[in-house]
Amino acid sequence: MKLLLTSAGINTKSNHDALVDMLGKPISESKALCIPTALYGHPWVGPGDKV
Repeated sequence: MKLLLTSAGINTKSNHDALVDMLGKPISESKALCIPTALYGHPWVGPGDKV
């Protein structure tokens, strides 16, 4: 299992390139599971608020 932890998703070229490198194939040919619960610790975001 490989994990790529980012603070705001795949929103930069370096994050995108790192993900493609880890996958070894295009993102469109991949399956992923995203569990964004870590963002709930941020003061501006919480369950039901700007999720």
